[in-house]
Amino acid sequence: MTNQSDMTNYLQTFVEGMISSGVEQAVISPGSRSTPLALLLHRQEKIETFIEVDERSAAFFALGLSKASSKPVALLCTSGTAAANYYPAICEAYASHIPLIVLTTDRPHELRQVGAPQAMDQFHLFQGHVKEFIEMAIPEGTKTMLDYAYWQGMRAADTACQTPKGPIHLNFPLREPLLPNLDRTLTAEKTTEILVGKKQLSEEQLIKCVWDWQGKKGVLVVGGSHTPAEAEVFIKLAETLNWPIISDPLANITSCGKDSPLIMSYADLFIQEVDMIQHPEVIVRFGMLPISKNTMFWLQSLNDPTTIYFVDETGQWQDQLKQTQVAIQVEEQTFAQAIIDKVKVKTLDTWCGQWIHWQVTTEQLLNELSEMKILNETSASVLVHKKMAENGQLFVSNSNAIRFLDRFSTAETTYYQLFGNRGINGIDGIVSTALGMCATNPNRQNVLLVGDLALYHDMNGLLLAKRYNLPLTIVLLNNNGGGIFSFLSQRQLAADDFEPIFGTPIDLDFSLVAQLYNATYVKAESLEQLGLLLEATQKQPKFQIIEVVGDRQDNVKLYEKVIAGLKKKFEKNK
Repeated sequence: MTNQSDMTNYLQTFVEGMISSGVEQAVISPGSRSTPLALLLHRQEKIETFIEVDERSAAFFALGLSKASSKPVALLCTSGTAAANYYPAICEAYASHIPLIVLTTDRPHELRQVGAPQAMDQFHLFQGHVKEFIEMAIPEGTKTMLDYAYWQGMRAADTACQTPKGPIHLNFPLREPLLPNLDRTLTAEKTTEILVGKKQLSEEQLIKCVWDWQGKKGVLVVGGSHTPAEAEVFIKLAETLNWPIISDPLANITSCGKDSPLIMSYADLFIQEVDMIQHPEVIVRFGMLPISKNTMFWLQSLNDPTTIYFVDETGQWQDQLKQTQVAIQVEEQTFAQAIIDKVKVKTLDTWCGQWIHWQVTTEQLLNELSEMKILNETSASVLVHKKMAENGQLFVSNSNAIRFLDRFSTAETTYYQLFGNRGINGIDGIVSTALGMCATNPNRQNVLLVGDLALYHDMNGLLLAKRYNLPLTIVLLNNNGGGIFSFLSQRQLAADDFEPIFGTPIDLDFSLVAQLYNATYVKAESLEQLGLLLEATQKQPKFQIIEVVGDRQDNVKLYEKVIAGLKKKFEKNK
């Protein structure tokens, strides 16, 4: 057989292996060395392919596809610096446990380290940010090597999906000629069925947890990303124990459609301001810490006799507070449901009653504030949360946007899913990831809540919306710079130092950005108008930018006003 036929059979068999492990989508960054894999993926009827010329945007788009579908997604590029542009998204995928199969193509070994063009060291290119690196063999057409190619494709996708999920990197050295035999069709001679179990505790261990928790004064703390269905299980666990539940926005506790009085959505606002007469005996944490710094400070302040349990299904000991006294390495949902089934004794209402009082008091204060009734970045963020359609999808950017939701939104009865990139917490790739989310379910309401710097940082990603007609509504919070720094210690600096380095105004006309990428543009002038625009997206999704012009200092003043108001209210109750 010819080199062309051998290469075609080898690579096609690899693709069949990935398909057998659940790969249904691939994102391709065009290039020369990746030609054979790109063509075989693009012509594969079982795989939906997307083409994106900007590698950084392509990688984040693949991240969004995988986030929204909960399935492994392949990502392909040519040799050289193309693969280096995947790095930020791969770091995020590794930290947030997203199963990407990263396929980089490379010069064959005889063209490495000899000055050949577009050749660089791609061996372990992503270092500690992938679960595994595989240097693939040069394509051969023997049965042994075809079995090898199939096995590697199958194993890579399966390994990416094993707990803890994460990206796998495979590097393909390919010799010219690079065009595969497109007249040749090949179906794998075998398929592989993969049966996966879940890590569980023994009956004895479960009973001990129940015995140690039921009837005690406890708090559930849920971090990380979860589906709305998973969020319902956590709420049910809280209700079964009669404990308050504090969560990260991405845990979807406030967006799973269940409005329980035990959901402490305003914990970030009140937890440092209250006089806690009754202290917790038990803290049960699931996953990483929530975004709230005030919750983190409160957890750090806890001393004996509070017992800290950490449920960590990844087994990676991701406990930055290092307070864990009992580590439980088990599949979270299976464990939570098992506890629910066994608890017989609820904690007394006096325990959760004080927490409910703090939550209700905070809500009353927010309802009294005139600032929450006019258009600003905070009220706009809360309105986006309230106007999400049933089964809709909201992607929230890092920095201020996710903090507005964390601090000021409460549980709604609408069932929708909230996504974000909180593995590394960067603002790069936000637009592209949100578009990947949108591409997975384009018929739903898809919204991105994002700041001006994050949108600017990933403007190239908007080409994906234009090319694939992705109906993403972008709610742009534009305070002309890095608004998050106005909340941080850097705000103490003189204006001459603060503005150029941290304020970083960019002075962009985003109506022109919308025009460039064929998006509809509207500047919201009132909270009522924004509400009508968001309601319209529920019925008729489209690619659009809705701009909300804000002021960095107004955001800080509102937050400080809320904290001051809570101090007064809780002082009166002492």
